[in-house]
Amino acid sequence: MLDTLFTKQIERTPDAVAVSHPDAREQLTYAELDRAAEGVARLLLDRGAGPGSFVGVCLPPGCGRIAAFLGVWKAGAAYVSMEPEQPVNRHRFILADSGASCVITSAELADRFPSELVLQDVGTAPAAGGAPVDPPVVAPDAPAIVYYTSGTTGTPKGVLVGHASIAHFLANVTGPDPDLSLAPGDRTAQLTSPAFDAITYEIWATLLSGATLVILPRELLTDGGLLGEEYRRHGITAMITATSVFHEIALQNPAAFAPLRLLLVGGEPMDPRRARDVLASLSGTLANVYGPTETTTFVIRHVVSGVTDETRIIPIGTPLPGLEAHVLDEELRPVPDGVRGELYMSGPCLSLGYLNRPEQTAGVFVPHPERTDLALYRTGDLVRRDAGGVLVYLGRTDHQVKIRGHRVELGEIEARLLAHPEVANACVVLRGTEADRVLAGFVVPAATAAPDTAARVRDDLARDLPEWMVPRLTVVDRLPLTPMGKVDRTALAALGSPHDQGGRDERGTAPGTPADGLSPLEQALSAMWRDLLEVDSLAPEDNFFRMGGHSLLLGRLNARIRQDLEIRPPLRAFYSHATLGAQARMLETYAPDPERVAALVAGTGKESGA
Repeated sequence: MLDTLFTKQIERTPDAVAVSHPDAREQLTYAELDRAAEGVARLLLDRGAGPGSFVGVCLPPGCGRIAAFLGVWKAGAAYVSMEPEQPVNRHRFILADSGASCVITSAELADRFPSELVLQDVGTAPAAGGAPVDPPVVAPDAPAIVYYTSGTTGTPKGVLVGHASIAHFLANVTGPDPDLSLAPGDRTAQLTSPAFDAITYEIWATLLSGATLVILPRELLTDGGLLGEEYRRHGITAMITATSVFHEIALQNPAAFAPLRLLLVGGEPMDPRRARDVLASLSGTLANVYGPTETTTFVIRHVVSGVTDETRIIPIGTPLPGLEAHVLDEELRPVPDGVRGELYMSGPCLSLGYLNRPEQTAGVFVPHPERTDLALYRTGDLVRRDAGGVLVYLGRTDHQVKIRGHRVELGEIEARLLAHPEVANACVVLRGTEADRVLAGFVVPAATAAPDTAARVRDDLARDLPEWMVPRLTVVDRLPLTPMGKVDRTALAALGSPHDQGGRDERGTAPGTPADGLSPLEQALSAMWRDLLEVDSLAPEDNFFRMGGHSLLLGRLNARIRQDLEIRPPLRAFYSHATLGAQARMLETYAPDPERVAALVAGTGKESGA
């Protein structure tokens, strides 16, 4: 069904550039992308994939990934969208849980999967020869994409997004509404992880509107200076991104977004201060968008304008055409305007539920109490509707949070911690605001636990969970309780760093004096780490990520290094050099000015460009 919509676009713009990957010096026109996808489809059909089957796609960013997605649809199957950077254990779980008949992957990732299921080197070159694939008939309610999200039971769950719901969504973002719609001539940045459903907009809204998808390095999302440079260099006009990324870039360089005609932001509450800063130079439209994966990317939007110093909240807005937003009480009765209630969505936006999890599906996709023909999706979000019909987000009804745009069930992480043999009790909370939101885990060690429990437990988590779900861990003697006997999450969230609370950090040590014997560059780098990670002391073997670092903080670190040392190491180098000592040695290869290093160590610094 969806591949036929793309076929119609090919007929309109066969020679226009559909996908561009500047770093790989690669691009495909609409006609070339179609032929490349035909080649993928033929391979899949030969493997027995077709309607009713699932195909894993685990590929690095590039034209090949887009051709693979489209090729799966041409074969009549649904693709399971996988993030190559996630741990191997998570990849294997997703492949097994989805029952995928095969997985399209690269040579570098092939050993993560059973060899009999691997289909690699599909290529991006247009397929030569061969009759066009006769697409199998696909029902409108058939699955098109499976996205895996965090689960309350400790197990990820696959959300089945159907052809009809995606088609309805795309009709609203490729149509006449200029606030949301793309058009020929637009160039959309492709920066989103394939595990994040915003990529549905990035790819398919772009390709069904005759625009060009431009694949850029994801590290730009942590660096406002580089993002602005690359957007101007490649003529980017449209972007969708997580709210935390928007906040981070706006803090660093709000003018980075200035060239955009359309900037969509969603996933968390938008800070009016950051919106105001961006609007000061933005040439186009800023829209706050809302929608869980279960409702197909986003279903509510609000064009942001007129933000002043007195603005305290940015609404999430009003539903897309054809959809209904219901604000209900605990008995599923509508609440009056201005009154807090839980948000339920209905209409053609709803996904098909959770793969192989009928009980979980029935728990959130519920029948309307008054209309037997209407299903409701229970979002778990609290909202109020003003007199003009505009919705305002107020919070959650459970322990689900958003981290850098990704939905995280704290219960999933806690279940993993409690299952660890060295952990007697555990709790995970969200701390911080804006781009500084982090997960903090507190563990009570079992009687047999070793002194370095936190570090080893975190390493075990990192083998199963994606980076954004691995919390900074602190060992405590007990968890605080409320008068009702429940864990006092508010008290835990209010605690400072492990050093502030007298706890033991992931090295298993209490507060100490600064490490001796650091080189001048290590000392300069250590000062930056201490500011970003809020720790008192560091040693060369300390690991940035074990100490609580994450991708956004790494972006800030790299930005400071470029400014203070006037060197430009690539962000990816920091991931392969995660300890303080390794990062310092990596930075030495870029020959920083010894005088600038000495000035930083002395605490005086030097003006950038001095």
